[in-house]
Amino acid sequence: MAGRNRKARHSWYSDANAYTACLARQMLGHRVFLSGLLSVTFPAVMSAEKPFSFNETLGKLPKEVIPVEYSIRIVPDIDRFVFTGMETVKLSVRSPVRQLVLNALELEITEASIDDMALPKSAIHINKEKELLTLALPSDLTLGDHTLALRFEGKINEAGQGLFYMHYQEQGSGATKLMLGTQFEATDARRFFPCWDEPAFRARFQLTTVVLENWLAVSNMPVESEKKVAGGKEVRFAATPSMSSYLNVFVAGELDSIESRVGSTQIRVITTKGKAELGRYALEATAQILQYYNDYFGVPYPLPKLDQ
Repeated sequence: MAGRNRKARHSWYSDANAYTACLARQMLGHRVFLSGLLSVTFPAVMSAEKPFSFNETLGKLPKEVIPVEYSIRIVPDIDRFVFTGMETVKLSVRSPVRQLVLNALELEITEASIDDMALPKSAIHINKEKELLTLALPSDLTLGDHTLALRFEGKINEAGQGLFYMHYQEQGSGATKLMLGTQFEATDARRFFPCWDEPAFRARFQLTTVVLENWLAVSNMPVESEKKVAGGKEVRFAATPSMSSYLNVFVAGELDSIESRVGSTQIRVITTKGKAELGRYALEATAQILQYYNDYFGVPYPLPKLDQ
């Protein structure tokens, strides 16, 4: 009996060892197979991403002319829900052109000039269907640097596109208030100012606006200066780094804020009146997260402020 048990145990161990060896061979085979499959299937993922190429990036706008820097001034009229604007755009012309083609939507162009030379009304053409503004030039625009100047008018809408307005009830008083905001992604910066509104066209943007004196105005960059003007105050923001047009932001109203700092970066949570303290947790969490990523990547946050 004992002999039979020993034989049975020996047989079970032998079978188990054989099974284990077989399983090990199968797992090894699977690993080899998966290793080969991954090397064939994901070679592109393992390699570095191709650097950005302006010339190879697809788009609808001609690329002979590149905007380098915009200087934009916007004056909203919140009684009539319209705004007036003016801009100068520094251009780099890569090959001679006889016309300028950029984006504009629901804007009326009232004046246009190139290198301080006024263009006639007949030279200004807007294609509403294609959302294009074409400026016919009297002669070829030569290689090099040039300056485009435009004056225009637009609408403040309620649809959350371009420059829009919203009503809300103020905390505490219950009064109905109004504030302004922008939504430019993906292709609605062209509703706010004429521009090369495709992501490949990257430029610096300097925004100036006129708002009511008791309003807070917010944009991508810190306020550079403020001064009293007719109808309120003029707020000038610092120029942005080179970026796509849809990344621009403008918000204004009777707003509150709380703030802190991580290194040289100002962090703010901006709310309507009476609600700033509700953003305290978001402010503290943002400071911790920003510090974590600064340390993790070894590169500090590149902008002077971070608003939310």
